[in-house]
Order: sequence, then C-alpha cells, then structure tokens
Amino acid sequence: PRPAAACGSTMALSEEEDISSLKLRAKAAFSLVELQTKETRGKCDEREIPMLCRTLGLNPTQEQLLAIVEELRGVGPDGAANATGYVAYQRFEDVMLDLLTARRGEFARDNEQTIARAFRAFDPHGHGFVEAEHMKKLLATQGDAFDETEVEAMMEAAVEPGSNGKIYYEDFAAILASDGR
Repeated sequence: PRPAAACGSTMALSEEEDISSLKLRAKAAFSLVELQTKETRGKCDEREIPMLCRTLGLNPTQEQLLAIVEELRGVGPDGAANATGYVAYQRFEDVMLDLLTARRGEFARDNEQTIARAFRAFDPHGHGFVEAEHMKKLLATQGDAFDETEVEAMMEAAVEPGSNGKIYYEDFAAILASDGR
C-alpha cells in the first residue's frame, strides 16, 4: 500500500497499520521456528508451515497446505521447484501477507456454533463433553488424520486439568473459533 500521506485518507493509514501489525505477527511466529545455524539463519524448515499458518489464524485444509508449501518453495533460477526444505523469512512474509489479506477468505475458521455442533455429533446423549480417548482415535484415523504430535497438542489444549479426560466442547469451540487474541 502507498504511504498514508500520499493517499490523503485515514483509511490508507489504517490499512498500513494493519499490514504493519500482520508483519509483526508473521515475524513473531517465524521467530519461534527460525533455524540458527550459519547456513540456515533467517530460514525455517518447511515442515513448520502448517503450524505457522494456524498460529497466524489460517485454517487451511491438507490440500491447501500442500499448495502453500509449494508456493513458499517458489522456483529456482532454472525454473524448477526450489526444494531445499527451507523457507526464507522474506518469502514467508510475502506469502503470508497475501494469504492474510487478499486470500484470507479461502482459509476462514468456522464459527463457534458450527464447531460446537460438530462436537455434539460425538455426544449423542447431550452431556456437553466428549471423551478425550475417543476423540484421539477419531483425530488419528478419520478425515485429514492428525499425526501423534498434532493429536497430543490438541488434547493439551482441549482437555482442561481436572476434567477427568473429558473435552467440554462448548468452551473449546470458543477457543477454536477465536484467533487467539
């Protein structure tokens, strides 16, 4: 975007502030996984991209994640895919800003009611909770199956201490529907 002074409108300033805020969020997320060796400083392992997308509030499908990784790889000087396994920060920032602004609607999160309704499908008696062990099995075997690390991360977030291994989905739906802010 053009600087606000050149545009003469407060809307442009707001957009510029929003872009600045998004850049800060992207940098903060990237810094969590940035590699620190001499050869890889300023880069991250492309296997971190799914977590980084979700950290930034995107909710891509497995297919969309594969496309995002391909986009982040870019192409080398020979026109072939750049498959080093690493993503440079500037490339990450450019792609994430595009995804978070112009293409955000492609990765929209479901609202709280939709998420709670999905959990209710696993609570036929209407108790307001789902057994964590049952949910673990479903996550690891159904749809876009989670790997063990993803299942454990979700269980850590979903199962409150003292809940006796239950996921109280109304509360958890509110967390999932928000972007963490």
